Amino acid sequence: MYQTILYTIENQVATVTINREEYGNAFSETTYQEIIDVMADIDQNPEVKAVILTGAGKYFCAGGDVKYFQHLIDTGQGIPEEGVLKTGEMVRSIRRNSKPVIAAINGVAAGAGLGLALSCDFIVMGTQSRLLTAFINMAFPGDTGLMYNLQQALGSYRTMKHIMLNEPINAELAVEYGLAYSKVADEDLLDEAQALAQKLAHGPTQTIAYQKALLASVLYPQMDETNRLEAKYMRASSLSGDHSEAVEAFLSKRQPKFKGN
Repeated sequence: MYQTILYTIENQVATVTINREEYGNAFSETTYQEIIDVMADIDQNPEVKAVILTGAGKYFCAGGDVKYFQHLIDTGQGIPEEGVLKTGEMVRSIRRNSKPVIAAINGVAAGAGLGLALSCDFIVMGTQSRLLTAFINMAFPGDTGLMYNLQQALGSYRTMKHIMLNEPINAELAVEYGLAYSKVADEDLLDEAQALAQKLAHGPTQTIAYQKALLASVLYPQMDETNRLEAKYMRASSLSGDHSEAVEAFLSKRQPKFKGN
């Protein structure tokens, strides 16, 4: 049914796994839509009481596919605004979902992968896992509501530090910030996420759905407008010389030399 994700339901818990291991679970256009579709199914499925979102293999999600960015540069297209709007639709499918969603972060959650994780209700991290905003390395401002959700969680100054300098957030710091619910040995990650999911699944789930609706309405009222601005600025940045340099440098495994254009 799905090409880039795995979807299972067991003991009232749905597990959604990004399954593009050979690409570090980087997103494709198909992945965005498949997460939207599976979250719609979960939202309406009475068998599901809680959700675990994770990545196959070593990484949660490496973010955008840099080779796809190179293709857009080579063809002179730039990132289409519709594609960025799709990333916003994806994270809203989680933020506005009636079921609680747990991100189980294995390895790295970077760029849009971190944006995806930040849309979840709980984050559980392996001790060796890291969160990276990453967009600045591609000369991008960011999408997936990452900046918006991170600012809500950390405040403006910490957010600026991490988005402008791409300073990593390890598991210990994520717990200190209150971003992560817990950190556990990497081999215990899914067991920890499953234990939390079962605790939620056996709670008053309709009340939890009401709590999520209240939080989305009161704390995250600007999700749609933020995404529209992301689309505008991501497209403009994708046509810049700095973005071309960032992609070339990444694929050549060298440091970029930005010129501010």
